[in-house]
Amino acid sequence: MSDDEDDYLKDIDKFLIDSNATSAPKTYSQIRKDAAKQAQRKNEQNRTKGRRQREIESRTEGLSKSLFERAKEEEDAGLGSGNKALSIMMKMGFKPGQALGKPEQSGDLTQQTASHRPDESLPDEQPAAGPSNSDSTANPKSGHKIEPLPINEWAGKRGIGLGLKRRSRSPTSAERVAKMAKMAEETNHRDFRSRAKEEYEERRAEGRLAPAQRTCSGLDEKAGKTFNVLWLNPNNPDSFSPGLLDALNLRTTLDIDPSTTSLKRNRDRDSAVSIEARLRRQMAADTLQPLGAPEDDDVNAAVIPPEFSFEVLEETTQFLRLHASDRLKLVLSYMRENYAYCFWCGSQYESAEEMTSQCPGEDEDSHD
Repeated sequence: MSDDEDDYLKDIDKFLIDSNATSAPKTYSQIRKDAAKQAQRKNEQNRTKGRRQREIESRTEGLSKSLFERAKEEEDAGLGSGNKALSIMMKMGFKPGQALGKPEQSGDLTQQTASHRPDESLPDEQPAAGPSNSDSTANPKSGHKIEPLPINEWAGKRGIGLGLKRRSRSPTSAERVAKMAKMAEETNHRDFRSRAKEEYEERRAEGRLAPAQRTCSGLDEKAGKTFNVLWLNPNNPDSFSPGLLDALNLRTTLDIDPSTTSLKRNRDRDSAVSIEARLRRQMAADTLQPLGAPEDDDVNAAVIPPEFSFEVLEETTQFLRLHASDRLKLVLSYMRENYAYCFWCGSQYESAEEMTSQCPGEDEDSHD
């Protein structure tokens, strides 16, 4: 290219965009963050510090400087003649970094040791004691403190190893109430679980009690018995002898009603049928009867079945007031003792000795 021709590329840099100068566009959240930072920075610069903040800053600044640095700054600033106590200490020969008092010299130490140990002047003992004395006086160590005494706050009686721990914060009333509510809730959960378990065991015992009583009544009838308290089941009115319910209602305060027993919790079709049958029998018994002579009433009152005596009614009342599990235990133990019959084995043994040798145990868990 000749010098007469114009260089058309000499001004190209003016039209090119610098790649380093360009930056990616900021998002709206970044713009808001930058604006918040700038506003916070301006607020910190323009904000007047409070009295407490100024005291904290001045205290921190004062504790960070030593007494000598502050005295030197005051002297350089021409605020005063300096600290009087520091000037007196300097006149007494004190220097920064050293301890107060006169430093101990080696000669003073040797004189003190010689004056306190007159017996060491013997020629036989000097060689033995000489090296130790020379070593102790060669490098005298001053007992004065260079650093000031530290500030040790009394932490109270906390025991060994607990000096660095802080006292736990006392619980507030709200925290105590929340804790008591939590404890009450846990207690209710435990009570609910225990009640549910007891109800389950009671229903299970009621289911086992009916066949056990049927077996017991069959064994008693083979033996010639016509009545046994262990046959009675408050959930089954058919198990009661005729007239027994009336005798119990008249002579005792026991209310034999399936609706008031455990069947009230688990009503089903059978319970409704049994209640209906009992009501029909009760209505038939309450129908009008022809009146007899007064002497007939005396005869009827005098003739009382022996099984409905006061002792029988009392025993019946006590038996019916027991839980189903307790009644089941009485029935099973009665069959084992009188007939050598094990309900869990489902068989009757020839004798008690045979049952003892062949039966695993008295409860259901032993037969698993």
